[in-house]
Amino acid sequence: MHDIRRPISRRSAALCMVGGLVGIVLSGPALAAAAKEAVHAAKPPLVAGWAAALEQRALEVQNAPKVPVTRIGYGAVVKKGDGGMIESVAPAVEPPPADIQALAPTLPGLAPVEPAPPVVITVRSPLADRVGKVSRRLIEMGFLSADKWTDSFNDDVEAAVRAFQLAEGLQPDGKVGEVTRQAMDRTPAQTVALLRRAAAAMRAQQASIPDTTILVNLPGQSVTLIEHGRPAFTMRAVVGRPSRKTPLLQDKVTSVTINPTWTVPPTVLSEDKLPALRKKGTTGIKNAAVYLDGSEVANTQSVNWWSVDPGRVRIVQRPGDDNALGRFRFNLTNGDGIFLHGTNDPRLFSRDLRAASSGCVRLEDARMMAETLLGAAKVTPAGIGQQLDTGETKTIRLPNAIPVRFVYWNASVDTAGVVRVHPDIYEDPPTLATPSGQSGSAAPAMSANPAGTPPSASPVTPVSTPRPLSKPAPLPVPPTAHAPTSLSSASIPAPAKPLPTSTGM
Repeated sequence: MHDIRRPISRRSAALCMVGGLVGIVLSGPALAAAAKEAVHAAKPPLVAGWAAALEQRALEVQNAPKVPVTRIGYGAVVKKGDGGMIESVAPAVEPPPADIQALAPTLPGLAPVEPAPPVVITVRSPLADRVGKVSRRLIEMGFLSADKWTDSFNDDVEAAVRAFQLAEGLQPDGKVGEVTRQAMDRTPAQTVALLRRAAAAMRAQQASIPDTTILVNLPGQSVTLIEHGRPAFTMRAVVGRPSRKTPLLQDKVTSVTINPTWTVPPTVLSEDKLPALRKKGTTGIKNAAVYLDGSEVANTQSVNWWSVDPGRVRIVQRPGDDNALGRFRFNLTNGDGIFLHGTNDPRLFSRDLRAASSGCVRLEDARMMAETLLGAAKVTPAGIGQQLDTGETKTIRLPNAIPVRFVYWNASVDTAGVVRVHPDIYEDPPTLATPSGQSGSAAPAMSANPAGTPPSASPVTPVSTPRPLSKPAPLPVPPTAHAPTSLSSASIPAPAKPLPTSTGM
């Protein structure tokens, strides 16, 4: 009996071991998925996390030690070499002509009149006071040591300005232009108000932002691709100028056009291009065709454009490097002609103020966006390159439309977790819009007491920052704001035809 049970016992042990191994193998993916879900559950949703980071930064700025705040004020751009003492030259004074001197009475022994040499006078530069304020403000914020104050824009001041610009996410050109000046003049109280206004807007719009979205932030002048609740990349963008604001749409990208044509939109046609035709006989657009009553005009200077109504004219720019849309257009569904596209003028992306379009959004790296979106349509980067080389227009529909959300957030969190503050680019910011593109109420984004606001946080006070395109007005200070801080506002945390309706830029 003992001999019979031993083989059975060994067989049972072996079967149990095999069963355990099979169970581990089969349950492995489930355990990994459960662990992954637990990790994601531990993290707040992306937009909620951003809002929390802004609130935390607002508290840091609000509770920082008090320091003076020197206001530089609206005025001239200052750069290296400005300010200090400068030499002013009084020009030489030539004697009167000989015929004039001959008419003057002469005295015996009087020497003839000699020319007066130029005189060099050292005077204080008109920009010295402004440079002095810049260096004083840099000292207050901790970018320049107190013993290096100067009213001459020297190497030390330039290095400090560059450091400040890097901290603020601005172009580190070392010059104090209007955008840099506004960032330096922004008080801690104003920074707190902007941070909390952005946090409130994020919480109000969080539910309407899908896990995969193209997010266009107008004050940040940036575009972020969010994939599965995580930011994939962010790039600079050019948005609508104040006279032609980009609306806050809820839309979607349905297709991508490679080598697009550009049809001049009605507003640009009537306000810019038709007047050019009337005055000069040309549109000023390279590689463009002009149509009158549906027929192409071979010689635009042979037409009396003063007698032509704008509705009879259509201007189409052919594909190519000169095309205003660049090489890619990302087609949306709104009826306003608003879409995303590339550009033929990449110099604009080197500017801090990029509110310069007619309403559409220009992307700094449109090809990267196209390669990312078209991957879902089984189009490879090599295939995109081949289509570009043909010069022919082709529209590729995406298997699943990608949501696009236009937002107006005065602060954001970059990919490194650093909080950035963005002043208003419009004096009268656009309101939220419905998915169809029709304007709606913006009240929820500006709620003074949004859900989830920490009890210790001050209520959100609407604050208007100056528009860089004109002389700004002083910012109102929220009544609950605390005293200034020496910290910067951006410190470490936290063969298809082109679509006929896509005409804007």
